[in-house]
Amino acid sequence: MALKKTRTMCTTCHARCGVLVYSDEDNQIVKIEGDPDNIKSKGVICGSGMSEREIHNNLEGRLLYPMKRVDWDPKGDRHPENRGKSEFERITWDEAMDIIADECLRIKEEYGPEAIITGQGTGRVANHWHCRLNSSLGLEGWSLVPTHVCLMPHILPNAFTLGVFSSAAGDMRNSHCAVLWGQNPAMETAWCKEVFKNQAAGMTKLIVIDVRFHDMSKHADVALQPRPGTDAALAMAFMHEIIENKWYDPEFIENWTYGFDELAERVKDWTPERAAEICQVDADDIRLAAEYMGNWGPVGMCIGLGPGCMHTNAIQNGRAIACLQGMLGHLDVKGGIPIPLSFSVMLDDKITLWDSAKDPGRPELFTFGGEEHPLYKSFGRSNDPHAVFNAIITGEPRPVKAYIAIANDPLLCYENTNLTYQAMTSPNLDFVCVKDFYMSPTAKIADMVLPSADWSERYSYDEELDGNFLFTFDKAVDAPGECWCDWRFFLEWGKRIDPDNWWWNDVQEMVLWRMKEFYGFDMTWDEFQSEKYRSTEPGGKQGEVVEKKYEKGMLRPDGSLGLPTPTGRIEFWCESLAAFGYDPLPDFEEPSESPVSTPELAEEYPLVVVTGIRIYSFFHSAWTNIPAQRKMYPDPFVMIHPNDARKYGITDGEWMTVESRVGHMISKAYVTREIKEGVIGVPRPGWRDECKELGLPGYGWDKANGNVLIPSTPAEPGYGATPMRSSLVKVYPGRGDL
Repeated sequence: MALKKTRTMCTTCHARCGVLVYSDEDNQIVKIEGDPDNIKSKGVICGSGMSEREIHNNLEGRLLYPMKRVDWDPKGDRHPENRGKSEFERITWDEAMDIIADECLRIKEEYGPEAIITGQGTGRVANHWHCRLNSSLGLEGWSLVPTHVCLMPHILPNAFTLGVFSSAAGDMRNSHCAVLWGQNPAMETAWCKEVFKNQAAGMTKLIVIDVRFHDMSKHADVALQPRPGTDAALAMAFMHEIIENKWYDPEFIENWTYGFDELAERVKDWTPERAAEICQVDADDIRLAAEYMGNWGPVGMCIGLGPGCMHTNAIQNGRAIACLQGMLGHLDVKGGIPIPLSFSVMLDDKITLWDSAKDPGRPELFTFGGEEHPLYKSFGRSNDPHAVFNAIITGEPRPVKAYIAIANDPLLCYENTNLTYQAMTSPNLDFVCVKDFYMSPTAKIADMVLPSADWSERYSYDEELDGNFLFTFDKAVDAPGECWCDWRFFLEWGKRIDPDNWWWNDVQEMVLWRMKEFYGFDMTWDEFQSEKYRSTEPGGKQGEVVEKKYEKGMLRPDGSLGLPTPTGRIEFWCESLAAFGYDPLPDFEEPSESPVSTPELAEEYPLVVVTGIRIYSFFHSAWTNIPAQRKMYPDPFVMIHPNDARKYGITDGEWMTVESRVGHMISKAYVTREIKEGVIGVPRPGWRDECKELGLPGYGWDKANGNVLIPSTPAEPGYGATPMRSSLVKVYPGRGDL
């Protein structure tokens, strides 16, 4: 039997690996392999990516058709009290899209567009079209996404400091000093084996900074386990050592930085001993790590969400790390920090329909929570989730009448889940719609559910996480039932409310338009398939990187030399952040809830919880129903240090309860020295869904979901980041009432 081979890209996680999908004449996936010709992933594919075969072939529980509650009538009685109780009935896509469009137009007319919340979870290649759809509704920005804690609090300090609007992920394959800060690439990326190879050859030093001693830590030349939320103190001490020992390039500092003298004065007192006491690490390890960073350039850093995203001091943590990278000076060079031009395409005005001439922070533009968190309003460009959920419940300061979730399960996505549940079940919502792969906890309480196509079943992809590459992708198999990809969903929705701005006929036309509009590739679909990848670099050949673009006038809108910051330089002293009430220099601030800042609270809740721990299976809260992924981690678990387990009567493998001031959850205890003493590590998935094939239960939104532990206030003052990785909890044996 001849098999069809399709080259495409896996989007199971943010690694975005190249894959080859083999399918048969019955539209079944027979096998999935890593693509050896993919210049980024080089043939690597993980078990989660290969489990796409089960996701496509095994339709047990898969949403296949649009459905609505039998007793929800948009033109009559809606019966919100029956959400989660009523049966669903199948409807057509035309019926579904007409209802969505009519509801949006009605609500916009009666209450204003702000009463419509379009919610999205992690990026699944449709970010830009979501923003365009919101513009068509009369909204500016994302409406509601978890960018208050996910990636953006890390990106913003890079943008303000370095002029790099991205995560500033290093060229790790070519770094002579590889720094992994809150990141374990062994779980998802191909390049970690090349780092090991370079390290064994004496070419690279490996530094790992993480509250966990994970897979990469055991290979590290220096491994540091700082107390959660103290990353800025560590970065300040690194800069102290680099300046004290003159491990920097004075010519680079003179020509391309602003505020170095002020920064040097700020870090003068940040000795390794001072930081060691705050971070609970060894001062000599700080010195050695700084020595490697200062002498083994180029330095590439891979920074996760933990250091500068999920804390009440997130922005200053991120600022300190960005200033450290700027001081080292390896910007837009091989082995350092690449500056890809494609990342900004995601939010370009031509695709989002935004108007860059308008200040997104202007007073007349309303956003929920914008007054409390002005930096988030201006640069996160989303409503604040705590403010949204309160508005749903109370109607203040404005009502929210519709919630449409795309690739998002709010009950497993946001902190303070009990508040989220109260909001999502509120009768104040006229309309709740969820587009997903399976019947998630939020889908179960929706009025309408819509089926989604996964990566092997669609033509859509984006290049935002692929550096300077445009990889070839294609649909490998037809989607089951009537599953639609999110691009098609936004296209059909847009056509009904703003047809002049949604002129494409299908998803393939949308893909080819982007290629031509932003990169100058005028192609047919077959021509697009003719090459394995292309380059986004101006003047570059396939995959060729143009280095030091700031010296060539390629980064500033007016074509002048420099970085896209107000001064054209790396800004250690940042007036733009000062305008939002921040210290213009980086500094360490204690998390708002910690044994140091709230000692009385710590008497009752003595441990620090880090939620969102990444493991080899699953992606966020998805796929706990998939056998190939669930068999690796059949039961929910939390990590606890042996000394803490002994102190609180916790037994390895037995059920335990973790409780905070806002909620509690259960999991089995994983007693391990992998986690720092005094810290509880809660993995991200929540074990939401039942896996029938393995006979394993699901735990819904309220039993093993770490977000129930996390308070939504207080939050980071300007940006609104919440303490998903630095809150206080207590633990005790057993399941209690769960």
